Formats: sequence, structure tokens, C-alpha cells
Amino acid sequence: MPLKFTIDLYPMNNELLLTIDRHLTIKYSEILMLKACINYTNILMEDGRSVLSSRTLRTFEQRLFNQSFFRPNRSVIINLNYMVSYQKEVATIRMGNNESIIISRRRIKGFLKKSRTINDEH
Repeated sequence: MPLKFTIDLYPMNNELLLTIDRHLTIKYSEILMLKACINYTNILMEDGRSVLSSRTLRTFEQRLFNQSFFRPNRSVIINLNYMVSYQKEVATIRMGNNESIIISRRRIKGFLKKSRTINDEH
């Protein structure tokens, strides 16, 4: 019988934690980005580690919506706290690991709005 997969986002010591499969707990602040891999999600951490999850990006997007995460295109969700720069001319975000993420045309306005609210909070 396969293990039931659950994702829980809950506060603990003023730090939000993401629990995956009841075996792994990750601080959401340590997540650099989440990348789609067909029907799996590769979770990339700030320290270079990665975790493969059997859930889709949509599941994570719903859980992380109210946090500092944004989905700039169909294949990735980024943690805006690790965004280094934004190039308006080419609608590209540069992340802390020097990876460039393209923002789809339909998501540019949402990105600008979300990034402003994140900057206002800090």
C-alpha cells in the first residue's frame, strides 16, 4: 500500500514549514524554486540540495500562494526572496543561483504586483 502524500504548511517558531510525505520537513524560506518535471516537482534548495516530489506544481502553487512565491511560467515557481534582478526588456528574472527565468506575457502584471508587495514587507 503506497504512502499517502500530504503537503502541510504550518507555522513553528515563526518559521513556516513544508511537510512532504510525512518524512521530510523543509523551511519554506530555504526553497529557492520548484521546477516541473512532467508530473513530478523538483524542489531546489538554497544550499544546492534538491528533492523530487510526486506532486505537480499546481499543488505546491496552491499551498504557497500566500507566501513569497510566484509562478512566472508553466514550468517553475520561484521564491521571490532569492530574486537578484529583473530585466524588464526581456521579462527575465535572475535568481540567486544565477539561473534566468522567463516570465510569460500573461503573468508579468501579476509578477510586478507580487514583487511590489514583497518589497513593501521588507
